[in-house]
Amino acid sequence: MDDNEQLLKSDIIDRHVRQNLNLSWLNFAVLFCVTIIACVGLNMNSTAVVIGAMLISPIMDPIIGMGYGFGIRDTKLIRKAATVYFIELIVGLIAATIYFSLSPIKAASDQIIARTQPAIWDVLVAFFGGVAGIIGSAKKEPGNILPGVAIATALIPPLSTVGYGLSQLNWSIVFSAGYLFLINTFFIALATMLGTFVFNFRKKKAKAIPLKNQILIIVAAIVITIPSLISASTLVKQTYNQTQLTNFIDNELPGVYVVNKQIVDDKIKLVVIGSDINKTEVKSLDTKLNEYQLGQYKLQFQQLAKGNYLSVSDFKKYVDQEKTDSTQNNVNDNSKQNLLKFKQQLLKKYPDAIDKVYVGQLVAKDKTDEAIVLIKLNSKGESDQNGIKKYAENLAEKSNVNAEIHFTKE
Repeated sequence: MDDNEQLLKSDIIDRHVRQNLNLSWLNFAVLFCVTIIACVGLNMNSTAVVIGAMLISPIMDPIIGMGYGFGIRDTKLIRKAATVYFIELIVGLIAATIYFSLSPIKAASDQIIARTQPAIWDVLVAFFGGVAGIIGSAKKEPGNILPGVAIATALIPPLSTVGYGLSQLNWSIVFSAGYLFLINTFFIALATMLGTFVFNFRKKKAKAIPLKNQILIIVAAIVITIPSLISASTLVKQTYNQTQLTNFIDNELPGVYVVNKQIVDDKIKLVVIGSDINKTEVKSLDTKLNEYQLGQYKLQFQQLAKGNYLSVSDFKKYVDQEKTDSTQNNVNDNSKQNLLKFKQQLLKKYPDAIDKVYVGQLVAKDKTDEAIVLIKLNSKGESDQNGIKKYAENLAEKSNVNAEIHFTKE
């Protein structure tokens, strides 16, 4: 028997699907444990733990079972798969809600937020994941296909995120993550149904899907897909605007150090350090936004530094400050190591003039090589402020540190 013939054995699919539909407390216990693992990963913002939870995805089996049941028109199988699915759904929600209700960490991590922004790409992943799943079920030895599908479609993390939303009574998260879970469920089942139909058609066992059912499936697919298209359109627009804004800053504000940038409603908010920007200059810059397809927005500047001076509170808000010398020495990031060495050399050069040196890199992820150095002088050092700044700027250049030098009185 060659590989293609083995791949298309519909009886293998049938056996695998039915064997995986078990109304057993062991399955539900595994799901409870997997959900807790996923919740820990989401809570602690650990990608590795979340992926580990994805690998063990018992809730995938009843979804494939429902799709396969529809494909072969087996009402009994559909009912059994739906029963297992809804019990596992409830078990998962209970586990996640309990965990997040008891967890002392209530803030939504990046991993949680990532499950609240479904888009059309999630529809594609779910659909082709379902196709891969049914192909995997058709093989005698699925190998790494089904674990890969489980990771790609990621059913447990959005379900856990719904539990987080329920525990915090945050309905926006509940509905957003629930929508992602619905996308995965529906399109995995749809792909399984279509794959089953194709396999049976090749075996000349296919039963035509009634026209009424075909229309219902198409309408359901369209209705479920529309919000993801809107979300994708918004995401593409945001990405484009951010790219254009970066180009605008690079070209029109070369002498200004932009610490943070945001597009909020109809305003572009820029937190800057550098030369003062007066109202006339702001108006001129507003008109140039049209050249970057950002004419619908208005610029709003927040100037942090007053002359050479910057407050410690502003510094700590916008940079990732080093915690201790020992922790920084363990960091493999060359830019952070160079920054720490710069700080040590500066203190060594002016031990009697400098009380404190704060160093840190910008929090903004797209500018991790840019840093701010904040120097607190004592009474002796204040008389040589210009000399110290000039030395610090030269030292930064020699140390391969891309930093703005400022002083603080705090």
